[in-house]
Amino acid sequence: MLKKEKNRVKKLLKACRILLEKPLELDETIAAEVGLKPEYVNALRNALADLRMLFPNKPKSWFIRAAVRSIFVKKVSKNHWVVEGLRELGDHYQEYHVTFDGEKYSCSCYTHMYGYTRKKKICGHVAAVMVYRRVLRRLQ
Repeated sequence: MLKKEKNRVKKLLKACRILLEKPLELDETIAAEVGLKPEYVNALRNALADLRMLFPNKPKSWFIRAAVRSIFVKKVSKNHWVVEGLRELGDHYQEYHVTFDGEKYSCSCYTHMYGYTRKKKICGHVAAVMVYRRVLRRLQ
């Protein structure tokens, strides 16, 4: 990953932390800091609120990492997405494939080391796709 992209990931981590820890911070302020549109930041804030209600026992870092990863999601087909691997978040592969069978999500990381644990706890790649889909719905 290029130095420019590494800096962007760091800025996104900071912005997503602010979204979760400072709910009164203006979307415009956060958007300007990371180069996103305020509407996108607002949709991201709401998507994270949805996920927090679905997964109330997940640590704050899980939501922050999901939000950052969601910006690096690409849709392949109706129920298939590719999440770019981010070394800054501990990823060891260039990309992760997430699929949805209509009932549950699955990630290619489930076939890697400690995959059983990630599957059981819902990995950050799946969470990223969940955030991504919610953001897109809000923006449409």
